[in-house]
Amino acid sequence: MELAIEIENLCKVYPGRMALDNVSFSVKKGSIHGFLGPNGAGKSTTMKILSGLIPETSGKFIVNGKVGFLPEHPPVYPNMTVKDYLNFVFSIYAYTGSSNHIVEVMKKTGLTDVQNRLIGNLSKGYQQRVGIAQAIVHSPEIIILDEPTVGLDPVAIADIRALINELKNDHTILFSSHQLHDVELLCSEITLINQGKIVVSGAIDTILSDLKTNMSVKARVMNFSEEAKKKLQSTFAVETVTFEQDRENKNTILRIATKGKNDIRPELARFLSDSSIGLLEFYEERSDLEDLFKRIHE
Repeated sequence: MELAIEIENLCKVYPGRMALDNVSFSVKKGSIHGFLGPNGAGKSTTMKILSGLIPETSGKFIVNGKVGFLPEHPPVYPNMTVKDYLNFVFSIYAYTGSSNHIVEVMKKTGLTDVQNRLIGNLSKGYQQRVGIAQAIVHSPEIIILDEPTVGLDPVAIADIRALINELKNDHTILFSSHQLHDVELLCSEITLINQGKIVVSGAIDTILSDLKTNMSVKARVMNFSEEAKKKLQSTFAVETVTFEQDRENKNTILRIATKGKNDIRPELARFLSDSSIGLLEFYEERSDLEDLFKRIHE
């Protein structure tokens, strides 16, 4: 797989503080790569180095293509109209392309209807769209987005998520976010950084699978009792067993956390299928990125 970004042993030292400590990871061409970590972990510093805004202290990186960058606070001019601002940014790159290009960028980012409005009068969600538009106005192969959904309401977050998903057709995207749900929906690969060091990097499914130290199973059954619970605990290696009545559906919801990584779902399903219990529904509850963040602080 061809790489869009390669980072090896990247370090950044500020007076009295090491912001990045031998950071190494890569981003595949054509992918949406999530860059995660707590505040102050080193995400913005890394992105600024990749974008050429600040120099690294040591290490090396390769960016295979032109870069468009959206910092956490979009660099927009509130007293300019959307169209004038994008034409201004476009001119900075010394391009002499036709105005049709700006029209296409506004169409792609959903700004056509507000092109003649002052940026300062737009909602934060639309201002963020303007920020993304300036990042792609020069047709970069790689887009780097620093917290593109920060401070937005749920509707605006969904709109930006849809926009990012659409942009992947023409660009490689590296973006940081605290919206873990968005990362899970958009990204096939992630990198997690904490205190300037890489914690883990790779395919999101593989990372979540490796994270799992036990299996969590949820089941819906016709009947369950303390006696059945004791029998289940004596039969299987389980950590916890909880159950509660679902009065609306007149059945029981059962949650089981197993010990270790052994997959005992077939045996559990057979146990719960006994006529005295009556299995109705059975599935594994998947670990998510929230667990990764929790692990960082343990």
